[in-house]
Amino acid sequence: MGRMKELYERIVYENDGKLPEEMTLADMARMKEIEIYNWEEYEREQEKVRLFRVKQENSREITKTAQIREYWEKELYAGKIRRITKDKQ
Repeated sequence: MGRMKELYERIVYENDGKLPEEMTLADMARMKEIEIYNWEEYEREQEKVRLFRVKQENSREITKTAQIREYWEKELYAGKIRRITKDKQ
């Protein structure tokens, strides 16, 4: 029981004296495993893991989406340049 109490105290300390409401025992165990006790940092780390898994499972679709996004970013940038030159004339 002492280890769980220490873990609980560490998590509360790292989260400004509050225990996150959405935290589960599985989250606590995982936080201890990866040694991240701040809830926001933990959520960011979990999101990175989820994105990595999605990329592995759907690498072709991710690449396609990235290409489309890149295309539109170039178009938007080109549009900005056109507007700037048009405004100067």
